[in-house]
Amino acid sequence: MGLTRCAGRMARNAALWGACATIALALVLTALGFLIAGLYLWLAQAVGSAAGAAITGGALLLLAALTGLSGALLLRRPRQPEPSPLADLAMVAAGLALEGLLTARRKPKKEA
Repeated sequence: MGLTRCAGRMARNAALWGACATIALALVLTALGFLIAGLYLWLAQAVGSAAGAAITGGALLLLAALTGLSGALLLRRPRQPEPSPLADLAMVAAGLALEGLLTARRKPKKEA
């Protein structure tokens, strides 16, 4: 398979995955909107229109604050530093030197 055909197939797969993710996100957001509307209607019947709107807004603000805080904690967590390529090269050189030391070469015995 040629390089251009492989690249084209990868680009097509990436576009399909992107489209599927976009559609799934749109459906999730629509479902969330219907759930929020249902919560508002249920609260409006139970406590009245103004109180239902206030409770729904407060719940959404609390959810937004929790999402923001959890996102900030995830972004602030310490990451492992990436090793430099020179460190990898030094490890390989040290391994080769250690191998040379461990495999001592013996001189063949002279037969008389």
